[in-house]
Amino acid sequence: MNYNPSTIARIADIHSGIRVETGVLAAATYLLSGTQTELFNVRGRVKVLHLYLEVISALSAHACQIVFNCTFTVPVIAKNAMCDKCASLSGAARGQRVWWVGGAVGTAAVLTDGAGLSDINVTPHVVGGKDFVGTIGILGSDASHNAGTFIGVIHYVPMSDGAYISARL
Repeated sequence: MNYNPSTIARIADIHSGIRVETGVLAAATYLLSGTQTELFNVRGRVKVLHLYLEVISALSAHACQIVFNCTFTVPVIAKNAMCDKCASLSGAARGQRVWWVGGAVGTAAVLTDGAGLSDINVTPHVVGGKDFVGTIGILGSDASHNAGTFIGVIHYVPMSDGAYISARL
């Protein structure tokens, strides 16, 4: 049986959470050591089900690592790491992903073993609060990439009135 594309999208939202993607981003601009990049706007309280970067074109052979974090302006809450940094993204191939796995906040983000397959189990986190305003982003460390592209992807469920996540880039 074939389903209407809008029906398929609705079923995906119900089972996987609402999906938001950034545009395609240049690693030479956003995967830099010491550079904070805000990927998503957060309004209200949301349950983050999945959060990852997916390589679109192979990254350069530089040992950049990233940390996912959240920051809020209402109320003011400084950058707060959602995980520890992942392994080196050196030469990551098209289709490889860096997954935020949830669980304990100090758990490292995980670089998938290969392209196109993610065998990661994620523990959802509640991010934000009633009427919170903030962002979810990445912080690069250790090295900078000079080639390749990626996207940021988040799946979430709203948990307060008017809560949502939108792409910043």
